[in-house]
Amino acid sequence: MPPRLFAFVLCVVSCAGRAAPTGMITYDTRPHGTVAAPLILRTYLPDPGLGDVVMSHHGKGSKTSEYSPEIGADVAGEVIPLAGVPAAIAVNHGPELSYVFDTTEGRLLYAWRGGFLDMYPYWGVKEMGTRLYDYVPKLVGTLFYKAAGKHPIEIDGRSVSEDGAPRFVGYDLVDSQPTFTVRHGSHLVHTTVRPVTGQNAFRVEFKVEPAGAVAYRAESSGLDVKTVSKGNGTLVLTIAGPSLGAFEGYSRKVTIKEASAAAGEQFYRNYGCAVCHSTDGSMGHGPSWLNLAGHERTLLDGSKVMADDAYLLESMKNPNAKILQGFAPNFMPPYSQLGDLEYQSLILYIKSLRPGR
Repeated sequence: MPPRLFAFVLCVVSCAGRAAPTGMITYDTRPHGTVAAPLILRTYLPDPGLGDVVMSHHGKGSKTSEYSPEIGADVAGEVIPLAGVPAAIAVNHGPELSYVFDTTEGRLLYAWRGGFLDMYPYWGVKEMGTRLYDYVPKLVGTLFYKAAGKHPIEIDGRSVSEDGAPRFVGYDLVDSQPTFTVRHGSHLVHTTVRPVTGQNAFRVEFKVEPAGAVAYRAESSGLDVKTVSKGNGTLVLTIAGPSLGAFEGYSRKVTIKEASAAAGEQFYRNYGCAVCHSTDGSMGHGPSWLNLAGHERTLLDGSKVMADDAYLLESMKNPNAKILQGFAPNFMPPYSQLGDLEYQSLILYIKSLRPGR
């Protein structure tokens, strides 16, 4: 799908329930929603290592001969299919939670925190006027849940996996929150997922029609699954998990010849820093960059640290090394792939942010 048309789809889907604005909703290749108004995006999505059992109703692409449109025939070489999930829906609640619900398998595939998707490989950028070749966006954030094995839901003691291929019915928005509906045999299963503030966790509500006893099979020993409530035809859980990996998005090539605060401001936008770090002193999911550099900061353990160049650089490369009081760990992904000039430019930009400047 061309990027212009795709951006229009993004606008229509994410603005459901209110009047859609004219034009595209954003040129930002790292779009975000909020907890109150999540962004809902149907696109090709990354596969973070889901097994064949989880993806049992998906087909598998195979390599094919390379085709030349100039001569209208196959030529020497092979084309390997892109690794991605083609029929899923991604939802972002801002940095608190992102997740992917698959319409083919009728289940939650994975969840992460601290970012969303880097659409740059698919959308390209406005200045280019085109996209790159890769249709699959890149994850941004810390993955903490990944589906494993057969479908985890059981109704009246029987796994819904025994009902054959599920059929996705659609989703409804209730107070801007999506509820996904899937038919498994004779039952409709409604699934609603919400973030758990400040944790690598989410709250999930299952509602089954016609009503029956709903049970959930924990998909791995590393998950902390707690029952919030249950009733005839309903089950509400919180599911927390450990870090399964940090993702930084798409590695962009940078051509600057020297570090500068102006370049740092551009990187601040390119890498999605603005989602969590304000430049005006306002509170966000991460500390504001205004008046940050050169000042003493208090860490979670009560110790003090000076926000000098070394501290700023370490916080970009290893955000969990020193967590400030009032902020959660495992939130920001490490940005370890940047070049020296990018790091230097970001530090110069942070140091330029002083009251009145």
